[in-house]
Amino acid sequence: MALEYLAQQTHEQHLDQAFSRKEQMMMRALCRLKMSDRVLYIGAHPDDENNKLLTFLAQHQLVDTAYLSVTRGEGGQNFIGTEKGLDLGVLRVQESLAARAIEGTKQFFTRAKDFGFAKSVDETLARWDENGVLADMVWTIRYFRPTVIVTRFSPDVPDSHGHHQASAILAAKAFDLAADPSAYIEQLSELEPWQARQLLWNVYQDSGVKDIGGEVRPLPAYFSLDIPARHGSLGFHYGEIAAESRNRHRSQAMGSLVRHQPSTEYFELLKGTPISSEKQHAIFTQYTAQDSYSLVFNRLVDDLIAKCESDAAELVLELGTILFWMRIVPEGHVIHEKRAEVERLLLDFAGVSLEVQAIEELWVPGTEVNMVLNAHIPSESNLQLTRVKVRFIRNGEQKDFTLSPSKTIHLNGQLLDTILPSFPTWLSAEGDAHNYAPASPADVVLTQFGTELSVHLELQFAGLPIAVKLPVKHAGSPVAVAPPVTATFDSDIVVLSNATRRLIALELQSNVSESLSIKVKLTLPDGLDVFPKEIELNIAGNVTEKLKFELRSHAQQEYIQEIGFEIETTTGRYPFTSRSIIYPHVNQVTYFPKGILRVLNLPVNITAQKVAYISGVNDELAGSLRQLVGHLEIIPFESIGGMDLSGFDAVVLGIRIYNSHPLITGFHQLFRDYVEQGGVLIGQYNTPYDLHLTEVGAYPLAVSPERITDTESHISFLNPSHRILNYPNVIGQHDFQNWVQDRALFLPQKWASDFEPILRGQNGDNRTEDGLLLLHKKGKGYYIYNSLSLFRQLPAGVAGAYRLFANMLSLASS
Repeated sequence: MALEYLAQQTHEQHLDQAFSRKEQMMMRALCRLKMSDRVLYIGAHPDDENNKLLTFLAQHQLVDTAYLSVTRGEGGQNFIGTEKGLDLGVLRVQESLAARAIEGTKQFFTRAKDFGFAKSVDETLARWDENGVLADMVWTIRYFRPTVIVTRFSPDVPDSHGHHQASAILAAKAFDLAADPSAYIEQLSELEPWQARQLLWNVYQDSGVKDIGGEVRPLPAYFSLDIPARHGSLGFHYGEIAAESRNRHRSQAMGSLVRHQPSTEYFELLKGTPISSEKQHAIFTQYTAQDSYSLVFNRLVDDLIAKCESDAAELVLELGTILFWMRIVPEGHVIHEKRAEVERLLLDFAGVSLEVQAIEELWVPGTEVNMVLNAHIPSESNLQLTRVKVRFIRNGEQKDFTLSPSKTIHLNGQLLDTILPSFPTWLSAEGDAHNYAPASPADVVLTQFGTELSVHLELQFAGLPIAVKLPVKHAGSPVAVAPPVTATFDSDIVVLSNATRRLIALELQSNVSESLSIKVKLTLPDGLDVFPKEIELNIAGNVTEKLKFELRSHAQQEYIQEIGFEIETTTGRYPFTSRSIIYPHVNQVTYFPKGILRVLNLPVNITAQKVAYISGVNDELAGSLRQLVGHLEIIPFESIGGMDLSGFDAVVLGIRIYNSHPLITGFHQLFRDYVEQGGVLIGQYNTPYDLHLTEVGAYPLAVSPERITDTESHISFLNPSHRILNYPNVIGQHDFQNWVQDRALFLPQKWASDFEPILRGQNGDNRTEDGLLLLHKKGKGYYIYNSLSLFRQLPAGVAGAYRLFANMLSLASS
């Protein structure tokens, strides 16, 4: 291993030399130059990776390591915010990139979407575009060229989540296809076939490693790799780095405790070259190039390692010598892949510091933008900045610089009109519910964000050119390119029920400093009309302004449609809204999708007039309920105790409220009094994973991990004549059509005899489940525990979900 080599060499050559931490870090960086191995780790979701193993490979064995997540986690829960679906995928990409930065590893994805929990691998592969996902995985392997590929899950051992096993099955296929010159030949114009040496399964205890008397022992087919608690000389605690990385997946509540002890990882060889027992601990660092150029390169690096106690100027000269020598190496040789590392080390050892900071957070095409290049280039470094290219502004090239040790260069100009608003590249090919549809694998494999604003520098070291690309940042995050004006609808969905018209609001945001003359109109499908047709106004610079439109429906049938808007200025027409991911554990990201409002034309009846909603975790269901109820009052958790609930026809508890507010049990008597006096109390799903209680609800139930994930599964009515299925809307099988993601989740498995199950479903194991909707009649009122995923269905505009919720709210009405 590289660090073993480092320790051996330095000890033998400098027995009595005590190296400083800085010198050891320099040696590590130089040793990494000699490492040709790469490891690609593959899982299904952004939080499936083995953070400690990735950290160990990158920080101890100095191997170039990457994680390929088949999906971006769009179907997960969100425990920290309101992002769902595609927006949640954007957040989880940022969490993944933050985790990789801590480990010192890389990140890739594929076109597959996380469509929610899947019971089986068959269900998963039926929905994912298998050929397209394989193309992305093959592209990744050919691009990254790993010597070893490791899967988190087994292709042969069933897992509780179908996505998991499917990721391993596809990885095994991609392992072979990447080396086949007849597979995905369209990729070979830019890439070459690549055969990884081994495909390994990183076995975890529950799937095959025996625990005998408290001692973990691998089964005979497996081999092990010991990971120490820390690196001895540098003091890295692998558990600390892994825990910090793991804790970046906060949207999934993936907090991890630091473990300061050695651990063992287990592996099974799935494909590739057999592994001898004496080489198990070097499985990830076996490869060393043997051709003449590689041997010379390694000897030059060895000479540098031996001089690590020398002053920085001498090390810089030695690195320059390596760069000059590399000019005689034939193009396409593997040595050229090390050029960027050698250049980076030369700049680091020379004490060079370069960064570009934007003065403004948002840039608008066609407007003046301002940035500052902060350059520190020590005069004794023999380095000179010769040219600055800013390709995204007019006349953006400056040259012939002679820098003092520190210099600030102001780079100002007009941002090109052709620069597009910031937007994730993979979302540009939204595809269907289960897959993106990219023009090429690169658009989804790499975590590109569409508009990349970078300043290109050219430096010279003793006549040798060195190119540097610097991303433009504002307060540590990439600068965003914005349209001159954006707008946001005041809700995600509008329900036109028995009324045929409704007021909707559109809030405008000016992103430029000067006043703009604009025209705003809604873009409508057939069957809808709007008044006024168009609004003309002058909007002042950097202000918000709200416009109102009356939406009318002429159709009688039930349907859901989407409307947008168009803002016309002198520079063009803009249909964009603004989204931002702002959390302390990730880089801020702002992007501009098209603004969309769902319109559901729905004949629905409701007798409840006044409803209270006590929000749960990052709960947005209230916005959809406002479409049903004449008066919806949001009650903060801290205000429950002072509320008189008797004036409400129904009280709804938000999703996961017992997970987020376990002290809600202190209000159970208040809730029971309300029910027994004639109210309707509706509880919604809670997860068992971070629940500090054994039961939930004013009339307690125990929840389980069980779900019904098939959105087309049949729903049976256990008592078809029950009021909740017939008043004020008659519920039928058609009301369970067009559902998204889950039918029901975290279902109760057992309940008291005074609960009545209303619906029956079937899970992926073909077992019947009766805990979807449970009803408890008490006194004059009702307590309902709902495990149906109505929190997803209502914002998605599922008509049947609105009718069923209307019946639940109206249950106590006469």
